[in-house]
Amino acid sequence: MNPRAGDAMPRHDWSARARSTAMDALRYTRFVGVMKRALPVAAFAIIAAVLAFFFVARQPAKVSMTYEKLGSIENDLAMIKPRLTGADGEGNPFVITADAAIQDAKNPKKARLRKVEADLALDKNGWVNADAANGVVDMRAGSLELSGGINVFSDAGYALHSQSASLDLNKWIVHGHNEVTGQGPLGTIRADQFHYDRDNHQLTLDGHVRMTLIGNRK
Repeated sequence: MNPRAGDAMPRHDWSARARSTAMDALRYTRFVGVMKRALPVAAFAIIAAVLAFFFVARQPAKVSMTYEKLGSIENDLAMIKPRLTGADGEGNPFVITADAAIQDAKNPKKARLRKVEADLALDKNGWVNADAANGVVDMRAGSLELSGGINVFSDAGYALHSQSASLDLNKWIVHGHNEVTGQGPLGTIRADQFHYDRDNHQLTLDGHVRMTLIGNRK
C-alpha cells in the first residue's frame, strides 16, 4: 500500500549509525591498545625482579635490595622476604617483593620464587601492579617459568589474568599457553593463549579469541 500524501516516511539515521560504528571502532582500538601494554608491563616487571636478584651487586645505584633473613628451605639457600626498590630506564620507580627466593644448591644461577609482586609507577602518575604465585628462573638457560596464576591490575581499572607463562630472557619473548582473560571500563577480552615479542611490540592472541565491548554509559 502506497503512503498517502503528507504521511511521514520512516527515516533511518545513517549518520547516527555511522557515528556509533566509528565510536565502537575507536573504543575497540583503545581497549586493545591498553590490553596490549598491560600484560607485557607486568611480565617484564617480574623479569626485572629476577634480573635484579642476580645482578643487584653490579647496579647498586639503580637497585637496592633488603631482606628479612637468610636461611634454608629444603636444604637450599633461601632469601626470606626480599624487597627490591629502584627505577626503570625512564626513571619510573618500582618496588618488587617476594615471600622467598630459593637458590638451587646444584645450580647457583637457578632459583625458585614464591609469591612475587611488583608495583610500578608509570608516566602521568599511573601505576601497574602485577603478581605471580610461583616462578623458576634459570639464568644459564635464559628462561623464566611463571605458574600458579598471574594477575595484572592498573590504575585505569584494567585487569589481566592467566595461569602461567614462559619467558625467553635472551630474546625477550613471552609465551602464555593457558587461557588469558582481561576486563576494563571498555569491555572484556579472552583467548586460549598469547605470545608477546618485545622487540616488535607485538602481542598475539590465539584460539577462540573473544572481545565484548560495553555500551556507552550516560
